[in-house]
Amino acid sequence: MVKANVYLVTGGAGFIGSHLVDRLLQLNLGDVILLDNFNDYYSPLIKQRNVSLLKSQYPNKVLDGSFIIIHGSINDQELLQIIFNKYQITHIAHLAALAGVRSSTSQTGKYMEINYNGTQNLLELAASHKTTQFVFASTSSVYGQTDKLPFIETDSCSKPLSPYAATKRAAEMLAHVYNNMHGLNITILRLFNVYGPRGRPDMMPMKLMHASVDKTCIIDVFDDGEIKRDWTYIDDVIDGFINALEQPPVGYEIINIGCGNP
Repeated sequence: MVKANVYLVTGGAGFIGSHLVDRLLQLNLGDVILLDNFNDYYSPLIKQRNVSLLKSQYPNKVLDGSFIIIHGSINDQELLQIIFNKYQITHIAHLAALAGVRSSTSQTGKYMEINYNGTQNLLELAASHKTTQFVFASTSSVYGQTDKLPFIETDSCSKPLSPYAATKRAAEMLAHVYNNMHGLNITILRLFNVYGPRGRPDMMPMKLMHASVDKTCIIDVFDDGEIKRDWTYIDDVIDGFINALEQPPVGYEIINIGCGNP
């Protein structure tokens, strides 16, 4: 008997995570477990609205148990063990993290606890339960400061410039160890700046839209406004996640998800 696919999406109530959950449910690829701690990095009400929207779009899947929402943390090892034992997870899309370069400079320990230790908790369970695919959402920030464009996956990532980037790079390296030691299939997706519906309020596209209707809104400008960003639309990012989750086993792979045109 072929084992049914069960997808665990950590950080599934957030901007990218909720779009990924939506796509997985649309495609009927298997059962979907949404795990999120609804933290206050930005208003938890935004995540709650994302989840309410998903529940209203897929009421039958909520009723039949093929879409399950769990309020919890990737640092809660007991909860994670229960989830893996009960639902027999086959695919993991790991998006749960503390984001933000500037905020990481004052909360380094917290970023390490969640972005590194939380990832290790998932990797350990994925290895022991022989998970089919582990897709990890990393960041273009791991490349640090460079004038070389576009970034390519083989570029050096040895000099991150923030605790956020360092914790993500450390988690990437730990994932490689689990691939080497346990044969766990790992795909690292290094995301560039993502925009689209339900975008995070701290990201520039949402700030600009807010400023267009609220003339009292103040937008901080850094480096004389000369900074350029590589923006990627949310649907393209979700395409990348689906392709990574559904591809044949690759061992360990790193893929940039961006346009290459800052």
